[in-house]
Amino acid sequence: MAEAIFALDVGTRKVAGLVLAQGKKGYHIQAAAVVEHQQRAMLDGQIHDIPQVALAIQDVKGQLEKKLHISLKEAAVAAAGRALKTWRASATSQLSPAQEIAPQAVLALEAAAVQEAEKLLLEASEQPLAYHCVGYSVVGYNLDGHPIGNLVGQRGQSMTAEVIATFLPRVVVDSLVTALERAGLAMHSLTLEPIAASAVAVPAAMRGLNLALVDIGAGTSDIAITGQGTISGYAMVPSAGDEITEALASALILDFNTAERVKRQLSTRENLTFTDVVGQRHTLAAAELMEIIKPAVTELARQVATQIILLNGKPPQAVLLIGGGSLTPGLAAALAGQLEISPERVAVRGREVLNGISGAKNLQGPQAITPIGIAITALKREGLGLARVIVNGRPVHFLAGQQMTVTQALLAAGIPARHLYGRPGRGLGVEVNGRLTFLRGQPGEPGKILVNDAPATLETVLKAGDSIIVTPGRDGADARGTVGDLVPELAPKTITFNGRRITLEPEITMNGNRVDYRTPVQDQARITYNPLDTVARVLEYLGEPLDGPVLLNGQQVRPEAPIKDGDNLVTGAGAAGRNINITINGRPATLRVQGGDVLFADVFNYLDFPSSPPPGRKTLVMEVNGRPAEFTTPLAEGDAVTLRWDP
Repeated sequence: MAEAIFALDVGTRKVAGLVLAQGKKGYHIQAAAVVEHQQRAMLDGQIHDIPQVALAIQDVKGQLEKKLHISLKEAAVAAAGRALKTWRASATSQLSPAQEIAPQAVLALEAAAVQEAEKLLLEASEQPLAYHCVGYSVVGYNLDGHPIGNLVGQRGQSMTAEVIATFLPRVVVDSLVTALERAGLAMHSLTLEPIAASAVAVPAAMRGLNLALVDIGAGTSDIAITGQGTISGYAMVPSAGDEITEALASALILDFNTAERVKRQLSTRENLTFTDVVGQRHTLAAAELMEIIKPAVTELARQVATQIILLNGKPPQAVLLIGGGSLTPGLAAALAGQLEISPERVAVRGREVLNGISGAKNLQGPQAITPIGIAITALKREGLGLARVIVNGRPVHFLAGQQMTVTQALLAAGIPARHLYGRPGRGLGVEVNGRLTFLRGQPGEPGKILVNDAPATLETVLKAGDSIIVTPGRDGADARGTVGDLVPELAPKTITFNGRRITLEPEITMNGNRVDYRTPVQDQARITYNPLDTVARVLEYLGEPLDGPVLLNGQQVRPEAPIKDGDNLVTGAGAAGRNINITINGRPATLRVQGGDVLFADVFNYLDFPSSPPPGRKTLVMEVNGRPAEFTTPLAEGDAVTLRWDP
């Protein structure tokens, strides 16, 4: 048996329903029913009284079930074209250059871009409505400002994703779902009214022409433009047949339902009889009544023509009118006049022009186009499926394409992307002796996702009825540190400087103030310290110039020579060098001295004296001017030095 679709066109004035299946020679409508709302339950295409709309849906459902002897469980429906909005937006995230970009991070970035699109949408809207994300597509990625095909596995300082996101006001979907549920139905699929209408009223063979399809209902007039083989755009006018009805009601003091009946009879009767709200009975010619509604018809035509020109940029080749409001007398001619095209180029299209549609002769005229289009769109699987899942205990309905993921569900629930991915803690940037150093914050902890109590990820594919529990990620702790984390341990040194024994105490400053190793580090602080590890740094510490020779332990050295505890450092005149004349073992000798005192030990640098005693000798004799001496005994000009090994 061929698959049958129950389609509902929930309009401002009526609910039209049909059951359609595909046959051998096209599509067959097995049954159809149309029910008017008992009250004005909808305005401008939006449900305002859910119980009243549910009653009308239930009435249509009951009639079809009785005719076909079946039980209807779900229905394909359409939303007004005015509801669809698309926005382009991007999001940027800072990165740690040492870490590869993970798939989870890219998904979180895309989700942030979609939320940025939602933010732009809300800022541009007159009312702060909540929107469902229908879906999104990635326009492109950037890494450190350069385009890149795939961010996963890359490293850099920042990454950006740009998306095109599509939204429907949450109330549109939720009110439709609720009305259906009250009537005992689930939503099979959802499409947009202008898409459904164009699917049957403007077949592919006609889309090479520049046409305007206008679905004039009771509350809204939906517009679709074709050209170059495709539907190139959609627009909406928040005026339609009800404006004509209200013009009659105002002019003749009629209640809305009476005015609606009079309007519908204008094209079928020459004279019409009606009773106003004060009980007076009137009979007027149809021509006279048409003059009454002419200003409202002209205004509606002007609004529709303006939107067509805005959307198309010029008058189209032809205009096709559908919907019950298209039967308003004089509307087609008024629209032709506003567009400045021939009246023959504006035509009302009803079911009679559709090929391959049989059955349900009670569903005729231009008002039959949209419900037939909804059914065919659903049969072709071109509608959007609706899923109901639970996110953190809250039911969420959202539209899905080929698959539904946790990411889409969270977006529909309005959970910010930052809740899913804890950001790293803020780092500290510190300048240490002129070099920039960073202390990194702690990495953020990712949130936990459970689907039906099982661990899941953002990529997990969902099915209707799933329960998602999201535990937000935790931001990492900001960086903390002390001076000791950045400055090595510095020990004091004791040296001899130009004959004086001094102790060098290392000093550490932060932003000009002296600190110790336990002092907490401030962001953008400037830390300076002197490790006292070279001659140059010791002289800098002592405030001594580097403009002459320097002796370290008696040897001339360069400023970068290392210095250690106990060393002897000589600068200035003491390091310039001089000669002293002495005698060594009775022979004259001249010693060249670079600075400081001349010691007995310096004699060993002058003589080739054996460091070990020769055979038969063991006692080292050291004398100055006949008196016993030591290695550190100072020598002066003319001294007599004795140096030998005795038995």
